[in-house]
Amino acid sequence: MELLGDPLLSESFAKLTGIVIFAVQTTANFKPELGQLQQTLERIAPIINDVMKLNQLLDRSKQQSAMFIDEIQDAEKLVRKCQKIKRNFIKRFIYSLKLKDANNKLLKFFQLEVQADQSRDIKQTLVEVDGVRSRMDSLSMDVRRIHQTLSNNSLSVSSRYELIERGKLGWRVPLLPRGIVAFDEPLKKLKAKVFVELDAYDDGSNGDSNSMDIDDDGDESSVVVVAAAGGCGKTTLVTMLCHDSDIKGKFRENIFFVTVSETPNFMVIVNELFNPNSSSQPIPFQSDEDAKNKLGNFLLDKVSRPMLLVLDDVWDHSFIDNFPLKIKGCKILVTSRSAFPRFDVFQFDPLSDEDAKILFCRSAFTESKKRPRIIIDENLVNQMVKCCKKHPLTLTVVGGSLKGRDEAAWRSMLRTLSHGSSVLDLNEQVCHRLERSFTTLDEEFKECYMDFGLFPEDQRIPASSLLDMWVHLYNHDDAGFDTFNKIFELSFRNLVNLVATRKDSPVTVNYCDQQFVTQHDLLRELAIRLSSKPEVPIAKRKRLIITARGEDLPASVLNIQEPMQARILSISSGDAFSSRWGDIKIPEVEVMMLNIKSKTYTLPYFMKETQNLKILNVTNYGLYPSYIDNLFLIGCVSNLSRIRLERVEIPLLDTSILALENLQKASFMMCKIGNAFKTELSNDNLKVWPKLVELEMDYCQDLVGFPDLLCSSVRLKNLSITNCNELCEISEEFGNLTNLENLSLRSCTKLEKLPESIMRLQKLSILDISDCLSLSELPDEFGKLGSLRTIYMMGCTGICELPSSVEELAHTHVVCNEEMYDQWLEFGNVEVERVEEDRLQTLMKII
Repeated sequence: MELLGDPLLSESFAKLTGIVIFAVQTTANFKPELGQLQQTLERIAPIINDVMKLNQLLDRSKQQSAMFIDEIQDAEKLVRKCQKIKRNFIKRFIYSLKLKDANNKLLKFFQLEVQADQSRDIKQTLVEVDGVRSRMDSLSMDVRRIHQTLSNNSLSVSSRYELIERGKLGWRVPLLPRGIVAFDEPLKKLKAKVFVELDAYDDGSNGDSNSMDIDDDGDESSVVVVAAAGGCGKTTLVTMLCHDSDIKGKFRENIFFVTVSETPNFMVIVNELFNPNSSSQPIPFQSDEDAKNKLGNFLLDKVSRPMLLVLDDVWDHSFIDNFPLKIKGCKILVTSRSAFPRFDVFQFDPLSDEDAKILFCRSAFTESKKRPRIIIDENLVNQMVKCCKKHPLTLTVVGGSLKGRDEAAWRSMLRTLSHGSSVLDLNEQVCHRLERSFTTLDEEFKECYMDFGLFPEDQRIPASSLLDMWVHLYNHDDAGFDTFNKIFELSFRNLVNLVATRKDSPVTVNYCDQQFVTQHDLLRELAIRLSSKPEVPIAKRKRLIITARGEDLPASVLNIQEPMQARILSISSGDAFSSRWGDIKIPEVEVMMLNIKSKTYTLPYFMKETQNLKILNVTNYGLYPSYIDNLFLIGCVSNLSRIRLERVEIPLLDTSILALENLQKASFMMCKIGNAFKTELSNDNLKVWPKLVELEMDYCQDLVGFPDLLCSSVRLKNLSITNCNELCEISEEFGNLTNLENLSLRSCTKLEKLPESIMRLQKLSILDISDCLSLSELPDEFGKLGSLRTIYMMGCTGICELPSSVEELAHTHVVCNEEMYDQWLEFGNVEVERVEEDRLQTLMKII
């Protein structure tokens, strides 16, 4: 084929393509850049071929062809020069940049010149079409179709822009769960409700206006409330609606999905729209009203087409007033357990008998070629489905509890479910059914399940938080095998949902690291109900769950005069909590969870008397870091073994805290460290956390250097300092941590070098320095780390040369990307694994 319809252009293009393919196959250097150039040539060749041929038919100027030939010939010369470069690292770096620049020039030519040419053609076509329309009235219908086609082409460009802009925002629609059945009929009816009134707004322009106007006459008819009991599938239904092709065609990228929950913080919710990365600096709102104004202005000025806003799990109708009800083309869809009469309410019907049975069977039976399906009498299956009252969550949970069980277990469950089933309220009925499913668990599984009630609703639960508790409560292993197995089994029974969010780090200290768990509201309520049975007095409960819904603790707790006997304690409070603790006493507590939201917080004073306390978890779910004004109380708890602080501003640590002799693990997640570890020790013999084995610091954005104080914690085995973007130095005192086995410094983008004293860490086995973008070299004696078995260094783009001492490494596995791969290959003593770099992900980390 004569490429591009031009002999000279065809010859130049063929030469460049041939030399690039040859270089890719024979040259060790520049493989990513040459491969990218090859892909560019393959992508643009057929398109430019068509354009140039059409230009010849239309007798267009050859200026564009000549310009493209110049670009191709320059690229060919550059590739030939690159073939001659072998070991000169400086030239390799310079010419890799030149190859990228050449590739960008070809793409830029294609994007600017060819698209400009197409734009000219479109405008010329419009003129010609207009002339045809004026001369030939009989063809007017065809002319309108052509015009509509051209309009759609223009619209696709706008859609791509909207897609890019939407990707920067939060409030994203969740993925659809797998294996959804039923809801076809409710989905059709709900879709019709959503489209009501939008037909009047859509006047045929398909929303091409630049902004949406305020509708002064608008009322609350723009809101549709999907009301049903907990666990009936409200969230699933509206998620299906958001993924529906007709809805996506109507609203395009302007579909927003917000999870509200029982105790919402409006500023946090709005911040999640503008700032979906929770580790970044929050938007500075002065008040809820300020957040409401900023949200309204954004939706009015930036959203140019019909918009669908989903508010999931709303408990109070007044919360909806925070959102714009009078913007033309804005439809608000609410899910709630209550039918708010001031709005248009949609209550969908229960599942059909057929769909209920399908849903139940999908949960109860395993479809696998390796494991034969257990045969259960059809009538028994029908009876079980009938007992579940067509309730989706009940069908799923009860079915999951019977998976793999024999017929005797089924009949036992049927007898249990059928006994005393005269319950009028659906919520009570569901709780009753779910509690019966809970009884099939063994005792430790029951305890683990009830521990999920210690966490706030609608929040991801770090599996490592569960590990910290369960190591102490149920003697689980530190590696996380037991804990992860319990989580997995509960997930298998549909009592919790196991999710993994971070996939960028291969280094994990335990099996629970970087794993998260979520739980349906109803299942969380069940866990709380099982822990708080009314027949057991509050003072006698083993697991005490307290929720403060205002300034003070509940009167039912404050009025208790005697010491409470709880072993496990959870206290959740909102941003209005006054930290007035009264005179409550809980001396036997061993695990304490403090779930907070206020900007300032005071630890409970009864902590002074909790000498059995082993596990302390303080997590702030608010928008800004919480300042704890009496953190020194922690120093009074001498037996504390694990502490986890999340989104907390830590003051200067008291000597009594640093002297905790039984502390084995400390975790600081998204904390403001400041001067916390700059305490002046009055006693030179004081050993800071002498039994500390594991230390985590993640997203502590103001951490500049590793605290020298902690370099005396010589028992430390696992150290993880990740995503601390201001960390730029580690002192030579770091070499004192001679028992260190696992070290992760992943994504510390400003860290410039590792201390030379690292060679003293002769037990170090795993090192992760991935995405340490500013790291320019490894220590000269790096190769003397005799126990080093695995090195992760993806994204270490600043390291130009490895020290010669790496020749001394033995039995070491290196995982890196293209930039480091060739350097390591020059040393034959290590096993090198190359991974593909996600350049977009790397760019986002830099940003």
